[in-house]
Amino acid sequence: MKNHRKNDIEIKSKLESEIYSVIKTILSLAQKYQSGILKDLFFQKSIKNATNNLLTINISLSKHNLILSEMLKSMNYADEYYQAIAIINKISPLEFPAEMYSKSVSSSFLEIPKITSEITSSFITLMDALKLNDFHDEDLIFSLFTDLKKQFDKFPGLELSKVKLRKLFQEYEHKHRRISTNKNYRDLIADELYALFNDFKRKLNLEL
Repeated sequence: MKNHRKNDIEIKSKLESEIYSVIKTILSLAQKYQSGILKDLFFQKSIKNATNNLLTINISLSKHNLILSEMLKSMNYADEYYQAIAIINKISPLEFPAEMYSKSVSSSFLEIPKITSEITSSFITLMDALKLNDFHDEDLIFSLFTDLKKQFDKFPGLELSKVKLRKLFQEYEHKHRRISTNKNYRDLIADELYALFNDFKRKLNLEL
């Protein structure tokens, strides 16, 4: 029990250090950019890398049942965190229109661990349903597909992956009757979903 508690404390301390480091990096980059020390392209690439690190930290927090808002409060670092989020909002580092990013990112960053878990669950459930040998429930596939698309749309960024999922969903809608009668077609859809799921994990550096 003591070893388990010690391990939990070490994990929390490590994640606190990572949060502090990433936020400090973002704030430092912004200060240097405003002073004219950094050029646009380098600044944007550096912020994008820091943003991806922040996403990875959020996922690690979820994995270890830690709540970001509580950690920020205990670190007395909430103000700096939201300053960093404001900087991220301004430059659209995930390469989609800034107005869309601004509306979603501030709230979404706090929800990312939950959304990631829901997306993962939706992917796996849908792929498992498509692989059933005695499949006969077309309505179930439609419901699972719709849920996956809904969850995926909540995630900030990853616009190319969202486009791929929408195209796959549209193809399914046009040929939905084949789902219930053609196992090869179900396998094809499942394989395309699996490739998209692996791409999702790769982009977020998930270890699932």
